[in-house]
Amino acid sequence: MRILFLHGSFPGPFRLLAHAFGAEPENTVLFLSETGQKGGLPGVRRLRLAPPLGHTSEDPAEREAVLRFRRGARAGNAMLGLRKDGFAPDLVCASSSAGGSFYVRDIFPQAFYLAQADWFYNQGESYCFFNRGRPRPPADFAPARVRNLWEYNALGDADLAVISSDWQRDQYPEFLAQRLRVLHSGVDTAFFSPAPVKGFVGGGLDLADVDELISFSGPLHDTARGFAQFARCLPRLLELRPGCHVLVAWPGATRPSRAGEEARRRNEEALLQCREALPLSAEARARVHLLGPCSLNEYRRMLRASTAHVYLTAPYALSTGILEAMACGVLVVGSDTAPVREVLRHGINGFLCDFWDAQAMAETVAGVAARAPRLAFIGQEARRAVRQDYDAAVQVERLKNLVLERLAARGGTA
Repeated sequence: MRILFLHGSFPGPFRLLAHAFGAEPENTVLFLSETGQKGGLPGVRRLRLAPPLGHTSEDPAEREAVLRFRRGARAGNAMLGLRKDGFAPDLVCASSSAGGSFYVRDIFPQAFYLAQADWFYNQGESYCFFNRGRPRPPADFAPARVRNLWEYNALGDADLAVISSDWQRDQYPEFLAQRLRVLHSGVDTAFFSPAPVKGFVGGGLDLADVDELISFSGPLHDTARGFAQFARCLPRLLELRPGCHVLVAWPGATRPSRAGEEARRRNEEALLQCREALPLSAEARARVHLLGPCSLNEYRRMLRASTAHVYLTAPYALSTGILEAMACGVLVVGSDTAPVREVLRHGINGFLCDFWDAQAMAETVAGVAARAPRLAFIGQEARRAVRQDYDAAVQVERLKNLVLERLAARGGTA
């Protein structure tokens, strides 16, 4: 079978599916992307796309539209080149949101088209979250309305569309939501697994003798991930738990790159702003450590060593970070927001806290840390829940089989 993957970043959300198809020698698997990891995937040939040039305009909606049209044109020209060279895919797997898939159906009309849906912008809870429910000016929504055009296009063309959670699906209008199949790509529960680890050593940090470690994962400049809210709870948390240390880190590229350097700069600026705003003593500051992007092994060690792990998000798409921590059997304190409530059950497989109430957040985290030895069963239930509903090996087989069934029913190659 001939398979084409299309996503801005290689391998992105298609890592497991591309790996599964690439492992079968009878398949020819190509992957079009603008950026991505250095190492490839066995049996998968990556083809690079030049990123689209930005568009100068005072109108953000116009900038958004032109950028996505240009991305679609570049991806479309690459697909035309493949077609000219005789490559006609049986299956195309593409992201619905970034613009690159705009011409998939026109160029490969006979291919089975799998769309990975991402997010549909509406003016509900997510849009007004940081306004605490207050309405925003109508013009603010213009760029989001432009982004939605690509969701309409992809979901209208796709033979099968999947999305990661019920919460994300519920953001779409009903006539589009009914076309979406909820199927999370999952996490590697064999890699993200419990193991006895004392303290943390890595990235220039030596916390090997630390008995109590509170961890937080998420880019600091991303307001939706709540680092500013977590930072506001630190004075009280450090006061309540005088022996704890706090570590902020997340998995990411450790090799320098233009995009990585920009993200690092923004994270450092966010950290400085938060530190300057915090009334922390010198002793308290010495117990807060920013490691930043780290290797996957270091990230897993941090999770395994954590007495408690804090995961915050606004009502938006749920990242895999919470599932990775739960798979490691960590006691997770998550924000009491809709996407988190879909996977975290308070007092059963984790704990919920108010996204906005820094004092209550500190007291919840401190309470979990204080009772950690007696709460081991919560971590065990967290891992059981992830293995049951989000195990990557199971999820990729479910998706692969679903695609092959639909492809065969349509009369294509299976």
